[in-house]
Amino acid sequence: MTRTLPRIQDVAPLPMPVAVAGDVHIAADEPHVRDAFIRFVEARAAVGAGTLVLLGDLFDAWWGPQQARDPFLVPVFDALRAADAAGMRLVFQAGNRDFCFEAADGIDIDFWSDVVRTEIGGRRVLLTHGDLLCVHDRGYQLLRRGLRGRQGRPRAWVRALPYGLMRYLAAGAREASKRETRRKPRAYMDIDYATARRWMDHAEVDVLVAGHVHTGVHHELPAADPDGRSRDILVLKDWERGGGVVLFDEQGLRLIAPET
Repeated sequence: MTRTLPRIQDVAPLPMPVAVAGDVHIAADEPHVRDAFIRFVEARAAVGAGTLVLLGDLFDAWWGPQQARDPFLVPVFDALRAADAAGMRLVFQAGNRDFCFEAADGIDIDFWSDVVRTEIGGRRVLLTHGDLLCVHDRGYQLLRRGLRGRQGRPRAWVRALPYGLMRYLAAGAREASKRETRRKPRAYMDIDYATARRWMDHAEVDVLVAGHVHTGVHHELPAADPDGRSRDILVLKDWERGGGVVLFDEQGLRLIAPET
């Protein structure tokens, strides 16, 4: 079930610079994370328009549009609104914690499906939150299919839940997820790199950017054929532990800390 090849959304090439950030997990009990993300957005907007791809789990949990009025989150949306006004293109791919986030008043955000293929600086790139690559965690994959459709957006019955009930259920689910994470072996929940390479072969790309598992690693793989270019798999790090951002710019392809 989870080993099938993904449905890929193709988007037009993205002009550099492009920054890819995810697993920020903005939450009221981690104000320093929110503040670091705001500084990052402001700094990116200051160095040029470009594109900011938010690769899911920007929020530690997202229950519905009413949450945007939370005073703790208002500065986050203000920073994104200012970046949008400055000409930055904003893109969002759903994560497992915030797949119900679907719009932001006054901010132009492109919402991408689960797996997107594009070209950046001459590199063919596949972008995905990463949870679909955790093929060994079958319980999670079954739950995901129950909550979300083929493109990663919430199913109609999830959208229909009252805000208060959604918030209650989401809080319970997060606690259950934390218990499961402590119980399961790390390898069981990690990206399956054989599957990742198979995705790359299928999509004919030489770069894969993902998040979800928070490892913050850059794997450089040999080329698929002797005459080809080497391939790269970059995995983001969660912002509670410093974070990681993938940059495509004049210096090439890099995985760096957000405030580098």
